[in-house]
Amino acid sequence: MVLFEGTYLEVDKISNAIGKLDAWFETMRGPRGYGGPVTHWWESNLLYCGPKIDWRYEGIIIGYLNLFDITGDQFWLDRAVKAAEDVRKAQMPSGNYLNSSFQQGPIEGGTPHEAAVNVSMLELAFRLQQKGDTRWRNYLEIAWRNLHDFQIERLWNGRAFLDQPWNQTLVANKNATTLEALILHQELSHDDMGVYIKPTAEFIMKAQVTDHTRPYYGGVVHLGTGQYRLVIGIYTARCVSALIRLYKVLPEKRYLESAIAMGRYLLKLITANGTHFGHYPDGRVITHPTWISPNGDILRALVLLQPYVDFVETPIVQLIDILLSSQQPTGGIPTSLGIARKGATGPVNIKYPDFRDVLPVVGWCDKAFRALTMLPNTFVKKENLIHGNTTKEICSFFKHIAHYFESKEVISVNSVKKNMCLYSYTKKNQFADTFLRA
Repeated sequence: MVLFEGTYLEVDKISNAIGKLDAWFETMRGPRGYGGPVTHWWESNLLYCGPKIDWRYEGIIIGYLNLFDITGDQFWLDRAVKAAEDVRKAQMPSGNYLNSSFQQGPIEGGTPHEAAVNVSMLELAFRLQQKGDTRWRNYLEIAWRNLHDFQIERLWNGRAFLDQPWNQTLVANKNATTLEALILHQELSHDDMGVYIKPTAEFIMKAQVTDHTRPYYGGVVHLGTGQYRLVIGIYTARCVSALIRLYKVLPEKRYLESAIAMGRYLLKLITANGTHFGHYPDGRVITHPTWISPNGDILRALVLLQPYVDFVETPIVQLIDILLSSQQPTGGIPTSLGIARKGATGPVNIKYPDFRDVLPVVGWCDKAFRALTMLPNTFVKKENLIHGNTTKEICSFFKHIAHYFESKEVISVNSVKKNMCLYSYTKKNQFADTFLRA
């Protein structure tokens, strides 16, 4: 496969895309961390745009660590530590992280977001320990405070981790992220976490569809969707990553077999423009939204599966092409296509993409960043980290036809028919400056 032979042209394109993403992240970074508006299936948070200590730190920090591993350049490790210091400063006495709920806004206790932050802290601790840097203990302690005081003491119910202390729902992908953190903590601290690891893995696999007659066989049911029992691609992908991590330390064949079946399901969602959201129980494909930047988690899952199967190389190339071809001049990667009709099935025929489609979101772009830095032979030079040109695109904004604009300093949406600004966000501020929906 050409990609994995590391030809200059493809590696150069990937490296340039990584560099542009890093430069874009810097435009979204303020004194207390990475901010910006958020769009998601569940809800969008376009008003509060301040820093959030959520799963964006997982992809950003681990992406920097991947670049450090590839290049040996201290610059990337310093970038990772700088981001980790945002986390350290934002940890509350409860062990929770400030503003950790992604699409829900500035609320602590986000799941799986705090567990994802723990994963990044522990991955950083590993690298620092390997270098003989005593700071590794600080980040181990940060992760353990959250793992113990929140995940274990408040969410563990004896067989898996709850969605929230007040919500008894068990969600597979959220447990998968916590599982990754537990495995990493066990490896670093040498404390036996088996009492949590094994039941959590069992729960994740029980959420998987095992009926071969179903078109979504191998996918994972999101139990948090209640009677709808949606099978969701990006969440299935996060379960793949957890099971592969578990298989590497506890090589029971069923963990790998479960992950492989999940990977086969993910292939059914990939299209030329992105990956479809998932499936309804009756077998209908949910095509709205079709994800773009969130595909980073699907790409990561397939890269992790690559040593064990022979069916992922072409899909890996497809996903890389989607991410690279979608990247905007400013460096961000748009979120989706069709989010304005979320839950719809059928072809994605959109005259104008929604603002929430076009918008690059730090907590989605980090997933693309992490996945691209996992590819072999990518070599990003820090002197090439130059912010791109402005992004200009026509879109719809709550029934208005509008011009989307992004620069290093601002994101704005202006009505085509009316001479007025509908939305504006000055980067590094805590709130949008303008938000007119009428």
